[in-house]
Amino acid sequence: MSSITTHLAAVLNTVRRPGDFFVSGTTELLAPLLEVDGVGPIALPLLPVQAEQLVAVAQRAPYGRGEETLVDTAVRRTWQIGADRVHIRGKHWERTLETILARVADGLGVSEPVAVELYKLLVYDRGSFFVGHRDTEKAPGMFATLVIVLPSISAGGDLVVPQKGREARLDLRCPEPSEAAFAAFYADCAHEVLPVTEGCRLTLVYNLVRRGGGALPEPPDYHGEENRIAALLQSWGAGKKSRDGDAPDKLIYLLEHAYTPAELGFATLKGPDAAAATVFAAAARQSDTELHPALLRVEESGIAEYTGYGSRRGRWSEPELEAGEVDDRNVGLSEWRRLDGSPSLLVELPVEDDELSPPDSLEDMDPDDEDFHEATGNEGASFERTYRRAAFVLWPRNRFFAVLNQAGLRVTLPYLADLTERWAASGEGRRSPLWDQAHDLSRHMVSRWPTHAWYPSHDRTPSEAARMLTLLPRLEDLPRIDMLLAKIAARGGYDKQDNDAISGALAIFSLEKRVAMIDRLIAATAEMSLGACGELLARAVVAPALGRKPDFGAAARRLVEALPGDPARPHLRTHGGGVPVWNPASLSIC
Repeated sequence: MSSITTHLAAVLNTVRRPGDFFVSGTTELLAPLLEVDGVGPIALPLLPVQAEQLVAVAQRAPYGRGEETLVDTAVRRTWQIGADRVHIRGKHWERTLETILARVADGLGVSEPVAVELYKLLVYDRGSFFVGHRDTEKAPGMFATLVIVLPSISAGGDLVVPQKGREARLDLRCPEPSEAAFAAFYADCAHEVLPVTEGCRLTLVYNLVRRGGGALPEPPDYHGEENRIAALLQSWGAGKKSRDGDAPDKLIYLLEHAYTPAELGFATLKGPDAAAATVFAAAARQSDTELHPALLRVEESGIAEYTGYGSRRGRWSEPELEAGEVDDRNVGLSEWRRLDGSPSLLVELPVEDDELSPPDSLEDMDPDDEDFHEATGNEGASFERTYRRAAFVLWPRNRFFAVLNQAGLRVTLPYLADLTERWAASGEGRRSPLWDQAHDLSRHMVSRWPTHAWYPSHDRTPSEAARMLTLLPRLEDLPRIDMLLAKIAARGGYDKQDNDAISGALAIFSLEKRVAMIDRLIAATAEMSLGACGELLARAVVAPALGRKPDFGAAARRLVEALPGDPARPHLRTHGGGVPVWNPASLSIC
């Protein structure tokens, strides 16, 4: 079992408290009755004429520098109206404020009761801004600032909150008249309001206050855990680069809470899952690692057993079914998401046991769905059941094609064909990143090419190997052609319809190399694919050789030796579905 999966789970087990230094979002707003002394009721969305009226009764907003309070429009250009002149009423407003406050407390990782105090109403007209600064404590117990942007038409004015090497850039525009945008951040966070470029923005500013004594809430600090996980991921990525196979291609960390596909995303995670997301996101950035939420699905089926027969209080109990031995099990990842919660184009990928963190995370699960099927005249009782778990999936960014290759040839062959077409259309030759990507993918594909025993195919379409052999010459990928032909040889046979692709691939090699490769292929496959090998040799003999006469004598002798008729040599017969098998007593191929 890979040690990284155990170490990763051990570090994350200490990360329990969710939250971040900021939170933002939108919420449905049933328009409150907003009144401002000197103006009266304010219509929402804010009308331009009322924006002018508000500016007329407002003051230039100051800023603090040490113990001084200054007004300087080169530092802060906006208008403010004191809380004592602002009145908000309406039966739905308190409910809206409670909803926002609950989401803010959860996003900031605050579990104790939190109160809000209206501080100011701010009017950001065109050109308004506020350079980077930190809020001073405006009330006892204040630990964070909450801003609510009421429906108003504006552009620009992003809120930028940097903290410990990260930066949150929040777009608080609120063009939807039935919604309000909000953001909150801890008081020790520097923040900046970029210039409003169009329209006018109406913002309520609140102090978030914790009543009572004791230390004030602070943003969760997982800096140590982030560095430890980043170091694990960097070491893992370096190991994968130098020695394939010593560690899993991807890591799968299962989450604690259940999520539907619609709920899966960083913004909707709960409790310790949200905390783990914060740590993973920071560590992934440091270690150049891909990070995706996904749903893990386990499907099992097998034999069901009857239970419950017997006399119970004089009555015969009805038999029941329970799951017995599992005959078939499939574990895969799907419903991929990006960090912002939007769907990803990643396909379903299989799950290997050594990729799971913690390693025993799929044990002792309760199925989400379980169905039993009664015994019939031809079949015994059976069951089918499904388990679903949400997970974070990680892999080194430069190992994407190794991970994609797990999906199999049905996915990778079209992907490689698309890469090849786009590279050819780019006209950039070997300077193109598409060239490097295509060669990286082909390397992974051929390294894991299936080598199970060959069986004759009744399908007249080109095989997967033939499709691959039409792409590799275009990429001039000679090492992979050689490796793939060796794997075809290792299977012991191939289909005649693949000769077009094989001949085309061989044509890009030197004459000497071509002769050696044909000899190797015929030696390994002639017994099983006599007709195909004969046709391949015939093609090779008549192929142009630039005036040189190729020597295919060794290949021809191997082909002749494979012909039936020598009683001293074992031959082939067919049985069942026509599959050739060894039959020492036979003198011909039936």
